[in-house]
Amino acid sequence: MQHRTGSLVGCLRKLQKWCLTSIFDEYQRYAAEKTRVSDLRFMELFDISGFKQPPTFCSHSPN
Repeated sequence: MQHRTGSLVGCLRKLQKWCLTSIFDEYQRYAAEKTRVSDLRFMELFDISGFKQPPTFCSHSPN
């Protein structure tokens, strides 16, 4: 389950315009010794070009 979740989060990070290095760092931080090269490759090749840009959310409301 960890690998599917980590891969899904990595794909989400690509949609959020994270650089690949940061995506891999986050994945490896949580996967630790269970890191799979196939998961990294999947995230690298995940194509976001067919997705609409997600909306930008603010963490607070203006007063």
